[in-house]
Amino acid sequence: MDKKPVPFDELKNIILKNINKNRTKKRSESGFSRFEFRTETIDPLLWLKVQPVKEKIYFEHRGTGEHSVAGAGCSYQITPDPGEDLTSYFKRLTSILSDGIRLYGGISFFKDIPAGSEWESFGRFKFILPRFEYVRKDNKAYFAVNISNSELMGDEISGVEKEVEGIVFTIPKSHKKSGKCSFIKYTPEKAGWIATISSYLEKIKNGEIEKIVAARRMEFSNPFNVDPFKLMSDLKRTGDFAAHFLLTFNGEDYFSGSTPERLFHRDGELLTTESVAGTAKRGSDKTKDKLYGDQLLDSKKETLEHDFVTNDIVNKLHPICEPVAISERVLLKLSDLQHLYRRISGKLKKGVTDGEILEKLFPTPAVSGLPLKKCLEILQKEEQFSRGWYAGIVGFAGKDISDYYVGIRSMLINSEKIYVYSGAGIVKGSDPEREWEEIDLKIKKYKKILKYEN
Repeated sequence: MDKKPVPFDELKNIILKNINKNRTKKRSESGFSRFEFRTETIDPLLWLKVQPVKEKIYFEHRGTGEHSVAGAGCSYQITPDPGEDLTSYFKRLTSILSDGIRLYGGISFFKDIPAGSEWESFGRFKFILPRFEYVRKDNKAYFAVNISNSELMGDEISGVEKEVEGIVFTIPKSHKKSGKCSFIKYTPEKAGWIATISSYLEKIKNGEIEKIVAARRMEFSNPFNVDPFKLMSDLKRTGDFAAHFLLTFNGEDYFSGSTPERLFHRDGELLTTESVAGTAKRGSDKTKDKLYGDQLLDSKKETLEHDFVTNDIVNKLHPICEPVAISERVLLKLSDLQHLYRRISGKLKKGVTDGEILEKLFPTPAVSGLPLKKCLEILQKEEQFSRGWYAGIVGFAGKDISDYYVGIRSMLINSEKIYVYSGAGIVKGSDPEREWEEIDLKIKKYKKILKYEN
């Protein structure tokens, strides 16, 4: 039974007392200790914004909005060694996991090569264990502190106590209004987009590729230093069936977004993933909405794209899962869009790790294309900007439960620029003009919350 919630402004003293109380307890020098306290409900983004630390993460599960984590500071960080692949990296990562300990972070789209300079603080992949976490789940709120056992039992604990002293437990009542940013350019511009998509269609016609996913970047100036926490709050209010995320590792560069696409969820041996592809707009009333949805379900071009994604995922799961179940094709409805959707699940074979699953599934054809190797070569050569963590992976790794999403419909924010990313799947029958309009539709809500000037 949960104890009575601790008032938020009393947490600091209680945390310090618990640290002092547990210093002399015998425990393994490796691993981590987690101190968790039931507390009152606050706005996690307002709390996170005012913390005097560089590392900040916010992650909200898709759907209910009832499970979210705001993490501040860093208890442990794991970055890849030069040339290290995901399987090796995740073996190191999972070796430190224990009950209640989760590491949050992500993986870049081109996971084996460095991203552009604007992505330098994120690296190829990076996961951290936050020092402090404010967690909301099942209509209750908790505050947690993660401390390595070596810190807890050694002289380093004084440094942890200073970190606790520095945490702010008095938060502002609301987000301040953000200043406007100014639109600079598209990359590629529309004429370049049409030429590129036309060349991709020629490759499809010649049988070089079956599908490829082209991306576009909108670039804005940021003279008034738009508040990334306010933008995240505004994104959440769109009410989409999406996972919301915000990450910074240096307090200056923020990767943020609202993605409808889950790569996979692992609960013990049960693996759940999904295929999402094809796009149509929502209707202004129920009749039009159903019409657009039915047209999407009947579209040869859109169902072909969806089948490519579904079949590729299923084929990759067969070596690591048994059996694999696939749901019927249905519509995934968002505030401005609807997509084709299938749920795919299976039981993992014994010993399969998150790293092995990620190596199998990522990147999916929904963000890259088919055949994968050829499409990655084309994208690396043809795209005029670095994707970085856009269309990469964001989420958390845990001992029993892990959850990873595809970082689409996303933004990179720094003190000078804001970049908004979106993409479109190109298959036989695609029209360059319509695909340009589709990616505009995908980021409609981002344009709205940025309140930008041309």
